[in-house]
Amino acid sequence: MTEAAQTRRDALRRATLAAGALAAAGALRPALALGQSSNDDDLRDFLVEAIGLEQIAVLAYSTATDANGVEAKLKTTLEDFREQEQAHATALLSALDELGFDPPAVPNSPSDTGVFDGVDGLDDATASHLKDLLSGLDGLKSSDQYLNYLAKLEREQLDIYIGAAQGLDSEDLSTTGAEIAGCEAEHLVVLRTELGDAPAQALDAATQAATSATSEASSSSSPSSTTSTTTSQ
Repeated sequence: MTEAAQTRRDALRRATLAAGALAAAGALRPALALGQSSNDDDLRDFLVEAIGLEQIAVLAYSTATDANGVEAKLKTTLEDFREQEQAHATALLSALDELGFDPPAVPNSPSDTGVFDGVDGLDDATASHLKDLLSGLDGLKSSDQYLNYLAKLEREQLDIYIGAAQGLDSEDLSTTGAEIAGCEAEHLVVLRTELGDAPAQALDAATQAATSATSEASSSSSPSSTTSTTTSQ
């Protein structure tokens, strides 16, 4: 392994190991990411999108606590989930800062979509998708509306932590993605149960979402997939 490659791997390890260590509990310590190199763009791209999703989730859980029909027990659960999402965001923000890149600003409302404009690492399609997700919070009032929105957002997070994380050349980052994904899957099970699914159905929904993300990641990184696409062209 070359010195540059080793430096990059060290940066990835420092950026992600701490973030994943306590992800399931939502109690993350700040992540470190030292030794920036010109090959850190893929890590930056992953982090800015993940941070964007986490910050939308924090806002969504915060506003959901005051939705019509949210009883005391559910409110406490939503507040706990908000704190876990904030812990994820804080750790990943620390990693991005150590790498020397700027994150998207924290959105304060569903109309605050400008936070995703001009962010290094967010291409137009990704920025547009994050804007659509944030805008989707607008007009939500009932607990069921929020729960359905939050379940959709948790599936989005499963996609990036199980899917996109696996495409990076870092065993540590893949591990971190899987650990944070475990937390998001737990959220999804609870949300689906609150929406009326039987516990087994809710667990099955989370399992299917995780399996789908894994399959998509495997397909996109498969050499045979690339060969097949090239041949068909």
